[in-house]
Amino acid sequence: MTTVLVVDDEPDIVYFAQVNLELSGYEVLQAGDGEDGLAMAREHHPDVVLLDVMMPKLDGWGVLERLKTDEDPAVRTIPVVMLTALRDDQHQVRGGIEGAVRYLPKPVTPDAMLQAIEDVLAGGPEPEQRKQVQQTSLSRLARMERGDGAAAPAGPQPRLSRLERPRAASPPTPPPAKAVEVSLSTSQQALLRGLQRTTSVSEAAQQMGMSRSNIYASLRRIGRKLDEHDASQLLRRLRAGELAHLLED
Repeated sequence: MTTVLVVDDEPDIVYFAQVNLELSGYEVLQAGDGEDGLAMAREHHPDVVLLDVMMPKLDGWGVLERLKTDEDPAVRTIPVVMLTALRDDQHQVRGGIEGAVRYLPKPVTPDAMLQAIEDVLAGGPEPEQRKQVQQTSLSRLARMERGDGAAAPAGPQPRLSRLERPRAASPPTPPPAKAVEVSLSTSQQALLRGLQRTTSVSEAAQQMGMSRSNIYASLRRIGRKLDEHDASQLLRRLRAGELAHLLED
Protein backbone atom coordinates (compact mmCIF):
# COMPACT_ATOMS: atom_id res chain seq x y z
CA MET A 1 0.00 0.00 0.00
CA THR A 2 1.24 3.49 -0.84
CA THR A 3 2.32 5.32 2.33
CA VAL A 4 2.08 9.05 3.07
CA LEU A 5 3.81 10.57 6.09
CA VAL A 6 1.95 13.64 7.39
CA VAL A 7 4.17 15.98 9.45
CA ASP A 8 2.20 18.80 11.10
CA ASP A 9 1.81 20.13 14.63
CA GLU A 10 -1.89 20.95 14.15
CA PRO A 11 -4.01 17.90 15.13
CA ASP A 12 -6.95 19.10 13.02
CA ILE A 13 -4.78 19.22 9.90
CA VAL A 14 -3.34 15.78 10.61
CA TYR A 15 -6.84 14.35 11.11
CA PHE A 16 -8.10 16.08 7.94
CA ALA A 17 -5.23 14.63 5.91
CA GLN A 18 -5.51 11.18 7.46
CA VAL A 19 -9.23 10.81 6.81
CA ASN A 20 -9.05 11.94 3.19
CA LEU A 21 -5.92 9.97 2.39
CA GLU A 22 -7.20 6.75 3.97
CA LEU A 23 -10.52 7.08 2.13
CA SER A 24 -8.46 7.23 -1.07
CA GLY A 25 -6.59 4.04 -0.23
CA TYR A 26 -3.34 5.40 1.25
CA GLU A 27 -1.66 4.24 4.42
CA VAL A 28 -0.98 7.24 6.67
CA LEU A 29 1.85 7.81 9.14
CA GLN A 30 1.77 10.80 11.49
CA ALA A 31 4.31 13.05 13.18
CA GLY A 32 3.55 16.08 15.32
CA ASP A 33 6.83 17.94 14.94
CA GLY A 34 9.80 18.15 12.63
CA GLU A 35 12.19 15.98 14.62
CA ASP A 36 9.69 13.12 14.85
CA GLY A 37 8.85 13.54 11.17
CA LEU A 38 12.50 13.30 10.16
CA ALA A 39 12.99 10.20 12.31
CA MET A 40 9.90 8.51 10.85
CA ALA A 41 10.94 9.31 7.29
CA ARG A 42 14.32 7.69 7.92
CA GLU A 43 12.77 4.65 9.58
CA HIS A 44 9.77 3.97 7.33
CA HIS A 45 10.79 5.43 3.93
CA PRO A 46 7.26 6.60 3.00
CA ASP A 47 6.30 7.12 -0.63
CA VAL A 48 5.46 10.81 -0.02
CA VAL A 49 5.96 13.28 2.85
CA LEU A 50 3.27 15.92 3.37
CA LEU A 51 5.26 18.51 5.34
CA ASP A 52 4.14 21.61 7.23
CA VAL A 53 6.55 24.54 7.47
CA MET A 54 5.83 26.22 10.81
CA MET A 55 6.45 23.64 13.55
CA PRO A 56 8.19 23.49 16.94
CA LYS A 57 11.63 21.94 17.56
CA LEU A 58 12.58 21.64 13.90
CA ASP A 59 10.61 23.54 11.27
CA GLY A 60 9.69 22.26 7.83
CA TRP A 61 12.61 24.00 6.14
CA GLY A 62 15.01 22.18 8.46
CA VAL A 63 13.30 18.85 7.81
CA LEU A 64 13.37 19.44 4.05
CA GLU A 65 17.07 20.32 4.05
CA ARG A 66 18.01 17.28 6.11
CA LEU A 67 15.93 14.95 3.96
CA LYS A 68 17.48 16.22 0.74
CA THR A 69 21.04 15.95 2.08
CA ASP A 70 20.61 12.58 3.78
CA GLU A 71 23.32 10.00 3.07
CA ASP A 72 20.70 7.33 2.34
CA PRO A 73 19.32 7.72 -1.21
CA ALA A 74 16.12 5.99 -0.11
CA VAL A 75 15.53 8.95 2.21
CA ARG A 76 16.98 11.63 -0.07
CA THR A 77 14.60 10.73 -2.91
CA ILE A 78 11.34 10.73 -0.95
CA PRO A 79 9.06 13.27 -2.67
CA VAL A 80 8.09 16.16 -0.37
CA VAL A 81 4.88 18.18 -0.67
CA MET A 82 5.00 21.36 1.43
CA LEU A 83 1.79 22.32 3.23
CA THR A 84 1.80 25.77 4.83
CA ALA A 85 -0.08 28.95 5.66
CA LEU A 86 2.81 30.96 4.12
CA ARG A 87 1.27 31.87 0.78
CA ASP A 88 3.67 34.50 -0.62
CA ASP A 89 5.75 33.95 -3.74
CA GLN A 90 9.08 34.04 -1.91
CA HIS A 91 8.19 31.04 0.25
CA GLN A 92 6.83 29.08 -2.69
CA VAL A 93 10.05 29.74 -4.61
CA ARG A 94 12.12 28.72 -1.61
CA GLY A 95 10.22 25.43 -1.32
CA GLY A 96 11.00 24.60 -4.94
CA ILE A 97 14.65 25.57 -4.71
CA GLU A 98 15.27 23.57 -1.55
CA GLY A 99 13.79 20.33 -2.87
CA ALA A 100 10.00 20.19 -2.48
CA VAL A 101 8.20 18.96 -5.59
CA ARG A 102 4.86 20.62 -4.73
CA TYR A 103 3.75 23.52 -2.50
CA LEU A 104 0.18 23.62 -1.14
CA PRO A 105 -0.99 26.78 0.69
CA LYS A 106 -3.43 26.38 3.59
CA PRO A 107 -6.35 26.11 3.76
CA VAL A 108 -6.17 23.22 1.33
CA THR A 109 -9.11 21.30 -0.09
CA PRO A 110 -9.20 17.49 -0.12
CA ASP A 111 -9.20 17.48 -3.92
CA ALA A 112 -6.13 19.72 -4.12
CA MET A 113 -4.21 17.62 -1.60
CA LEU A 114 -5.09 14.31 -3.23
CA GLN A 115 -4.38 15.61 -6.72
CA ALA A 116 -0.95 16.89 -5.67
CA ILE A 117 -0.01 13.54 -4.15
CA GLU A 118 -1.35 11.63 -7.16
CA ASP A 119 0.63 13.88 -9.52
CA VAL A 120 3.82 13.41 -7.52
CA LEU A 121 3.46 9.62 -7.40
CA ALA A 122 2.75 9.44 -11.12
CA GLY A 123 5.37 11.99 -12.07
CA GLY A 124 8.35 9.71 -12.44
CA PRO A 125 11.58 9.57 -10.41
CA GLU A 126 11.82 12.13 -7.61
CA PRO A 127 15.24 13.48 -8.68
CA GLU A 128 13.86 14.38 -12.11
CA GLN A 129 10.77 16.06 -10.63
CA ARG A 130 12.93 17.94 -8.10
CA LYS A 131 15.34 19.16 -10.79
CA GLN A 132 12.50 20.45 -12.95
CA VAL A 133 10.85 22.27 -10.03
CA GLN A 134 14.18 23.77 -8.96
CA GLN A 135 14.84 25.09 -12.45
CA THR A 136 11.36 26.60 -12.64
CA SER A 137 11.76 28.15 -9.17
CA LEU A 138 15.16 29.64 -9.99
CA SER A 139 13.73 31.20 -13.16
CA ARG A 140 10.83 32.57 -11.14
CA LEU A 141 13.22 33.99 -8.54
CA ALA A 142 15.24 35.72 -11.26
CA ARG A 143 12.06 37.34 -12.63
CA MET A 144 11.07 38.49 -9.15
CA GLU A 145 14.48 40.05 -8.56
CA ARG A 146 14.24 41.88 -11.88
CA GLY A 147 10.81 43.15 -10.92
CA ASP A 148 8.96 41.11 -13.54
CA GLY A 149 5.69 39.60 -12.41
CA ALA A 150 5.03 39.40 -8.67
CA ALA A 151 6.37 42.24 -6.57
CA ALA A 152 8.92 41.48 -3.88
CA PRO A 153 7.33 41.49 -0.42
CA ALA A 154 8.06 44.30 2.04
CA GLY A 155 10.33 43.65 5.00
CA PRO A 156 13.03 41.01 5.38
CA GLN A 157 12.95 38.25 2.81
CA PRO A 158 13.11 34.58 3.81
CA ARG A 159 16.53 33.03 3.70
CA LEU A 160 17.05 30.91 0.59
CA SER A 161 19.62 28.74 2.31
CA ARG A 162 20.70 26.62 -0.66
CA LEU A 163 21.61 29.78 -2.60
CA GLU A 164 23.34 31.62 0.23
CA ARG A 165 25.88 28.93 1.09
CA PRO A 166 29.05 28.22 -0.87
CA ARG A 167 28.45 25.32 -3.21
CA ALA A 168 29.96 22.15 -1.83
CA ALA A 169 32.31 20.10 -3.94
CA SER A 170 30.62 17.31 -5.86
CA PRO A 171 30.85 14.02 -3.94
CA PRO A 172 33.08 11.36 -5.44
CA THR A 173 31.43 8.81 -7.67
CA PRO A 174 30.53 5.83 -5.48
CA PRO A 175 31.92 2.42 -6.39
CA PRO A 176 29.58 0.00 -8.18
CA ALA A 177 27.11 -1.60 -5.81
CA LYS A 178 27.87 -5.17 -4.83
CA ALA A 179 25.43 -7.80 -5.94
CA VAL A 180 23.02 -8.75 -3.18
CA GLU A 181 20.54 -11.55 -2.89
CA VAL A 182 16.98 -10.28 -2.81
CA SER A 183 13.60 -11.89 -3.09
CA LEU A 184 10.49 -10.28 -4.48
CA SER A 185 6.91 -11.02 -3.53
CA THR A 186 4.60 -12.67 -6.02
CA SER A 187 2.83 -9.37 -6.68
CA GLN A 188 6.14 -7.56 -7.24
CA GLN A 189 7.25 -10.25 -9.70
CA ALA A 190 3.90 -9.94 -11.53
CA LEU A 191 4.33 -6.17 -11.73
CA LEU A 192 7.81 -6.47 -13.24
CA ARG A 193 6.62 -9.06 -15.77
CA GLY A 194 3.79 -6.72 -16.78
CA LEU A 195 6.24 -3.85 -17.23
CA GLN A 196 8.57 -6.12 -19.19
CA ARG A 197 5.80 -6.95 -21.67
CA THR A 198 4.87 -3.32 -22.33
CA THR A 199 6.63 -0.28 -23.74
CA SER A 200 5.47 2.30 -21.18
CA VAL A 201 4.23 2.61 -17.61
CA SER A 202 0.91 3.96 -18.91
CA GLU A 203 0.40 0.88 -21.09
CA ALA A 204 1.28 -1.42 -18.20
CA ALA A 205 -1.10 0.44 -15.87
CA GLN A 206 -3.95 0.02 -18.35
CA GLN A 207 -3.29 -3.68 -18.89
CA MET A 208 -2.90 -4.47 -15.18
CA GLY A 209 -5.76 -2.26 -13.98
CA MET A 210 -3.49 -0.13 -11.80
CA SER A 211 -2.84 3.58 -11.57
CA ARG A 212 0.52 4.96 -12.69
CA SER A 213 1.07 6.31 -9.17
CA ASN A 214 0.69 2.83 -7.64
CA ILE A 215 3.10 1.39 -10.19
CA TYR A 216 5.72 4.02 -9.36
CA ALA A 217 5.18 3.47 -5.64
CA SER A 218 5.69 -0.28 -6.14
CA LEU A 219 8.81 0.36 -8.22
CA ARG A 220 10.17 2.52 -5.41
CA ARG A 221 9.74 -0.35 -2.94
CA ILE A 222 11.34 -2.83 -5.34
CA GLY A 223 14.17 -0.38 -5.95
CA ARG A 224 14.93 -0.22 -2.23
CA LYS A 225 15.51 -3.96 -2.21
CA LEU A 226 17.88 -3.66 -5.17
CA ASP A 227 19.64 -0.50 -3.96
CA GLU A 228 18.36 1.20 -7.12
CA HIS A 229 16.61 4.47 -6.33
CA ASP A 230 15.91 5.69 -9.86
CA ALA A 231 12.71 4.18 -11.25
CA SER A 232 13.73 4.94 -14.84
CA GLN A 233 17.04 3.13 -14.38
CA LEU A 234 15.22 0.21 -12.77
CA LEU A 235 12.95 -0.04 -15.81
CA ARG A 236 15.94 0.09 -18.16
CA ARG A 237 17.61 -2.72 -16.24
CA LEU A 238 14.39 -4.75 -16.34
CA ARG A 239 13.97 -4.37 -20.11
CA ALA A 240 17.66 -5.10 -20.68
CA GLY A 241 17.18 -8.47 -18.99
CA GLU A 242 19.34 -7.65 -15.97
CA LEU A 243 16.58 -8.61 -13.52
CA ALA A 244 15.59 -11.87 -15.16
CA HIS A 245 16.98 -13.90 -12.25
CA LEU A 246 14.46 -12.25 -9.92
CA LEU A 247 11.52 -13.37 -12.05
CA GLU A 248 12.43 -17.05 -12.20
CA ASP A 249 9.92 -19.34 -10.57
